[in-house]
Amino acid sequence: MDPLALLLADSRFPSGSYAHSLGLEQAVNDGLTDVPAFIRARLRLVAAADARFAVEARRSCIQPVYRGQTPVYMWDTRALDREWAARTPSPVLREGARRLGAQLLRSAAAVWPGGVIASYRVESTGTPRPIALGVVAAAAGLGDEDVALLALYDDAATVASAALKLLPLDPAVTARWLADLAPQLSLMARSVALDRGPLPAAAAVAIELAAPIHREQRERLFAS
Repeated sequence: MDPLALLLADSRFPSGSYAHSLGLEQAVNDGLTDVPAFIRARLRLVAAADARFAVEARRSCIQPVYRGQTPVYMWDTRALDREWAARTPSPVLREGARRLGAQLLRSAAAVWPGGVIASYRVESTGTPRPIALGVVAAAAGLGDEDVALLALYDDAATVASAALKLLPLDPAVTARWLADLAPQLSLMARSVALDRGPLPAAAAVAIELAAPIHREQRERLFAS
C-alpha cells in the first residue's frame, strides 16, 4: 500500500471517524453481541458500495476534460454526490456522511495544500465521505485499489474501535478481527478497483431504520 494511504488509514488522522460507530451503538442497544458479523454485513451491504463510489470519484478527478485544445481537470463530483444520496434513504445517514466528508476534506486541505482540495471545498459543500475520500485519493496520487482498500478498512476499523467503548472487550481481540478480515479486504478491494460497471445499490435496511432511532437517544457515545 502507498505510504500516503497509510497516513489516511491511521486512526490519528483527524478525519472525524472516531466520533462514529457506523450503526454499532444502536445495534448493541438492541442486543447485538456478534460484532464481527456486524462488520462483515457492513462490508457487504455498505462499505463495498462506498468503496466503489470512492474509486469512481478518484477516476472522475483525474480524467482530463478538454476546453478547446486545452486539457483541464474535472474536480466537480456533484453528480456522484447525488447518485450516492439516492442510494442512502435515511436523511440521518446522509447528514452524518456529509459531516465526515467535510471533516476529511478540511484535514486533507491542510496536509495537501496548494489550492486543489481547497477549491473543491468551495465548489461542493455537501460531499459525503466516500466521494470526499476519492477526491483526497486523487490529490494524494493514490490508485484505485489503494483507495478501495482504504475505504473498506476504515469502515471495519471504525466499527471495531467503537466496539471497545460499547462492550467489555480486550483491544487485542478487536485487532484480531481486523487481522482475520485482511484477506477478505484485499480481495474486495481488488474486485472494486477492477469494476467498470454500473454503480452499486446495496441496501442495509436495518441500519437505515436504526439511524433516526439512535439520533433520538438522550444518552449516547457516538454521533452515529
